[in-house]
Amino acid sequence: MLDCSERSWFGSYVPRTGGPSPRLLAEIIEKELTDIARSRFPRAYEPLVVPVESYRGLLSATRRILELQRRAVAEIAADSSGRVTALKADQADLPRLSADEAYELAHAIDFSRADAVVTEDGPKFVEFNVGAGVGAVLEFELERRIWQRIRQETGEAELTAPSLYEQMASLVKRTCAELGIEPSVLLIGTLEDPAKTTRYFNTQIEFLQEYGVRARFADLCSLLEEVPANTDAKKTLGIVQFAEREANNCGWDMSPLVSAARNHLFALPSQTARLIDSKKVLALLSEGLPWMSREDHELVQRCVPWTRIVGDRTVEWRGHTHDVCELLLKERENFVLKGAAGYSSQEVFFGLSTPDATWKSLVASAVESEYYVAQEVVIPVRRPIQALLDQDGSVETVLANPRISPFCVGGVATGCSMRFNPSGEIGPVTRPYGAWPGVLLGAPS
Repeated sequence: MLDCSERSWFGSYVPRTGGPSPRLLAEIIEKELTDIARSRFPRAYEPLVVPVESYRGLLSATRRILELQRRAVAEIAADSSGRVTALKADQADLPRLSADEAYELAHAIDFSRADAVVTEDGPKFVEFNVGAGVGAVLEFELERRIWQRIRQETGEAELTAPSLYEQMASLVKRTCAELGIEPSVLLIGTLEDPAKTTRYFNTQIEFLQEYGVRARFADLCSLLEEVPANTDAKKTLGIVQFAEREANNCGWDMSPLVSAARNHLFALPSQTARLIDSKKVLALLSEGLPWMSREDHELVQRCVPWTRIVGDRTVEWRGHTHDVCELLLKERENFVLKGAAGYSSQEVFFGLSTPDATWKSLVASAVESEYYVAQEVVIPVRRPIQALLDQDGSVETVLANPRISPFCVGGVATGCSMRFNPSGEIGPVTRPYGAWPGVLLGAPS
């Protein structure tokens, strides 16, 4: 029997009733998310609805910590070259880094998705994924619209969840006004990416047009047809919907984007997004920086788990000084190692589930390279969620460990994706590791 009576950050659990039958909802999801979501079932049969105070507090913390990360990168060195050196970033991931420092910092956090674990003390941000290629943006928007439509049809008050694409359109309009051009944008991507389809881009174009922005898709391989090397050409605004590190790993030719950036392409986000995306930045905030105010320290202490850059050094942990290597070997079950520039759960290793010999080798390599961060494992509060198991409409209620992912677009935190693993095992809660998707929305305000 599932205990649904406990109140927490999630609020009291009330199973969804009314609205379409499980089978009809499965048909709706199948129709809306085909060629968009990597997997459609199993998934949540209901939105994860939290009290509006919890929802607004989550978004406020998301925005504030993201701003602190931007400042941390800005303060670490006087210019972009110095920041790359200080963070030991790979130059291959930064092919379009501009000498325009004002642009680089102003547009470094235009798009992000945080990942947080909800503990008994509230959400803990375990990482921030920064860039316009972050996952689940369009999937969230489609599912948000599904649930708002269902609420309208059942006569219920709409849930609190503004449109991500309204915020994206506002960012485009604001930036185009700064550039002195009409509100239009190129969505720059590649159909070589198996997760991206023609429908994926066309749906985004439709949503942006709803909010008064002209948009069109520009494939990476033919980008220079859209942004030719013409000194008389007007500036063009583009949103780069992939990360250069991903492109390099997949073997995509980046030269058209690099050339376009040298011509007249004003690309969002700026390349400095890749530096803020580094997990080392969250580690710096966790350890504390000289310019941080008392409020900054309190926010980070409350909302970010203990995180440190691994190297030949000592650290403070639970009131005592430790050699990092010795600490990670002795207390391995309490830590996870994460590669600074890893994505999609790559380069993530939990001490609890990593074989002894492998863990020792990883720790030694991490100390030598200073590429990894060590983060204290946080234990999630488990919550009942009704799951839609398949397209036939089978439903099961499970105790889940929700990993919540609030988005921030153009300085506005709005919307929150969610995924969960019903097994309750400690480890990555991601699609490659079998997590089931859903959305988190706020209760009516």
